Amino acid sequence: MQAGCKITLHLACRKLLDKDTFSKSDPQIWVFGKQFRNNCLDQNWSLLGKTEIMKNNLNPTFQTSIILDYIFEIKQPLRFEVRDVDGEKYDDLGFVESTVGTIFGSRNQTCILNLSLGGKLITMCEKNQDLNELYIMQIKGSNLKGSWCSSPNPSFKIFKCSNNNEFFAYESEHVHKTSNPLWKTFQMKQFKIGDKFKIEVYDSIHKTIGSNYLTIDQLKKQQKDYQLSNNGGLLQFTQFETIFKFTFMDYIQGGTQLNLSIAIDFTQSNGDQDQYNSLHKIYSQNQYSQALTSIGEILLAYDYDQQVPCYGFGAKLNFPYLKSNTVSHCFPLSGDPNNTYAQGLDGILQMYQSALNHLLFSGPTYFGPLIVEAMKQATIIKQQQLNQYLVLLILTDGAIHDMDQVEQYLEQAAFLPISIIIIGVGEDDFTLMKRLDGDLPDGAMKQQINKRDLVQFVPFRDFKNSMLLAKEVLEELPDQLTNYMEMQGIKPGAPPVHQMQDFGMTMPQQQQQIQ
Repeated sequence: MQAGCKITLHLACRKLLDKDTFSKSDPQIWVFGKQFRNNCLDQNWSLLGKTEIMKNNLNPTFQTSIILDYIFEIKQPLRFEVRDVDGEKYDDLGFVESTVGTIFGSRNQTCILNLSLGGKLITMCEKNQDLNELYIMQIKGSNLKGSWCSSPNPSFKIFKCSNNNEFFAYESEHVHKTSNPLWKTFQMKQFKIGDKFKIEVYDSIHKTIGSNYLTIDQLKKQQKDYQLSNNGGLLQFTQFETIFKFTFMDYIQGGTQLNLSIAIDFTQSNGDQDQYNSLHKIYSQNQYSQALTSIGEILLAYDYDQQVPCYGFGAKLNFPYLKSNTVSHCFPLSGDPNNTYAQGLDGILQMYQSALNHLLFSGPTYFGPLIVEAMKQATIIKQQQLNQYLVLLILTDGAIHDMDQVEQYLEQAAFLPISIIIIGVGEDDFTLMKRLDGDLPDGAMKQQINKRDLVQFVPFRDFKNSMLLAKEVLEELPDQLTNYMEMQGIKPGAPPVHQMQDFGMTMPQQQQQIQ
């Protein structure tokens, strides 16, 4: 998902602190965020917008709304400061911090937060743009300029143009030794390409042949031919089709929940938990804890009850009520077969640390029993037509030993509401693990209609920054969910009708986001 998806945030407060002596407070909300730029999160808060001032009101319903970027795979911190404004001066009425995901992932996109000095902040949000178009294109080049002695090996890149910035969106394949290439058909989502984009054509040595700026409106009007700059040649859109597709945001607004399930590797190759170099070093912020935090704090925003089944594999058990002298390849991390759930992120981390005291690391590494258990949960979701989608997060330190069996399970799982995220911990060789990741080149068309990509594998060592890890791990999940729903013919539920009268709220006017 890319910046360009927007949500509209409506705000109200109840039971605010009264700071005025002879009248009531005059509240105003200032909304701050930490922006994601150049693959990192700003350390400082930036003002995103502010409401109007409500005179003499401890229960204000603000007319001004705030427009926010929505990026599913990024933790987007927000800070709300409520101020009693008197001219150029103000008194604090309290603040609260949250995230864009927490607010949009809340039931009915309605979130009630406690302010630091008392009172409540009520947030309601909704999808702000129609992002449901998918474009299918094919491009042909004519008389493209090569070097003085040979024809080019041309390729092209597409960049989305927004607010005087250019964002990479797609790169084609190279076509060998020709000035008249016909590139493969590709597809682009509306939010990824925007309304205006730049197309730049390159030779194989990354020398720019030429470029041009285009709009979707031009393509919809059947304008097909575009001259490249620097007399670089001609581009022709031999195919341009528009298809309507539901988006991830549509399903979340329609009440779809993400059910997180966790499985952790306790095989001997991790090193015993009391060793200084163990990947499971007890009571430390090891890679397992960091990965759990990075992914959990985003996905749990879309799980209403925050109940997460947690499993371990590859160990012998010595829990008070669950013991085994043989290796278990799927056991409850709680040590209690009747209660496999942890409550929220803190509960997950506490259960993980506690389990380390009751395990004897062993092996080999089998994924099959874990995937079978997850498929049982996903089958219940499908049979009972629950508005849920299961995400199995597997943390492992090495290659698996039941690859053929796992690949058979994944073929079956493609027809279930499930995605599997695998994070490789440590420095082992994960070459075989990449077989499970069914990625196709960005924008490529799927040829096998009855199959879908439901696995994402990422080595932790490549993304020591937790935010970049989450971005890489979760970037494909929205598409995996919508692909499953489309394959099954499942449409999103109706978006909620906000009962604003319950809070005395009226439909607000929109305020443009401060850039």
